[in-house]
Amino acid sequence: MTERNNMSLAFFNGKYMPLNEVAISPFDRGFLFGDSIYEVIPVYSGKMLEGELHLQRLLSGLSAVGIESPYSLLEWRGLITNIIIGAEATQMIYIQVTRGVEESRNHRFPIKALPSVLIFATPFTSPVDLSYPGCFATLQTDKRWQNCHIKATSLLANVMAYRQLYLEDKPQDEALFIRNGYVVEAASSNLFMVKDKVIYTPPIDNILPGITRHIILQIAKQLHYQVHEIAPDANTLEKADEVWVSNSIEELKPIIKIDNRCIGSGMPGEVWREFWLHYQSKKWDGYEA
Repeated sequence: MTERNNMSLAFFNGKYMPLNEVAISPFDRGFLFGDSIYEVIPVYSGKMLEGELHLQRLLSGLSAVGIESPYSLLEWRGLITNIIIGAEATQMIYIQVTRGVEESRNHRFPIKALPSVLIFATPFTSPVDLSYPGCFATLQTDKRWQNCHIKATSLLANVMAYRQLYLEDKPQDEALFIRNGYVVEAASSNLFMVKDKVIYTPPIDNILPGITRHIILQIAKQLHYQVHEIAPDANTLEKADEVWVSNSIEELKPIIKIDNRCIGSGMPGEVWREFWLHYQSKKWDGYEA
């Protein structure tokens, strides 16, 4: 492939084409049922950040729901390389694999279909930098399905959490999910809190194993911070010195108020600042081909 500077280039079911020419069947199970797995990979200087971990998570998700990956790890890498926009662009690679097209709307198995594959790139800029003033958050009951470790496209509960914020005139706020009395993660991010220079983050037993979360834990080890993989209750979280959420696009985002209660000083904290700076170094210097 030679069209890597084409912002609208996509790979769809074995062919490269302009993204606006991709035509998804109304009988695709990803469209009808959300019966599909997706992955988002950030790319800096033409290189994927922790691409191996992202692709392993994609393969794990496909295996968990019984969709056979149509490509090997090496083949996935080659397909993505042909989609990456020019080396100077900061971008995200979006991958979606559905169970495929079956010419009837039927929940039941067996399904006689080949997986559908879509890959495309879009440029992005993280909204968070050292001048970021911090984000407010609202606690909400976790209404998602109980396999949150699988990165499935069935995200209606997450969308409804953001809709609730919009209805409350808080469209820029973050939704933090409470499950069984503990705050487990945000609607599209992993959760961190800092208390007395110790870092706490919920374990990945039934939350998404975020790749940015993984990088933050690497940084914590490098900087000799003590880390406990424990989910806090709401009262503990509100008494934290700092609270952050993390994902591939927003990176590390500080939360300065939860349900109208200030976190720490009510400003992004020094530990967040230290980790944000180390993350920036990692994403440019620690990427992989």
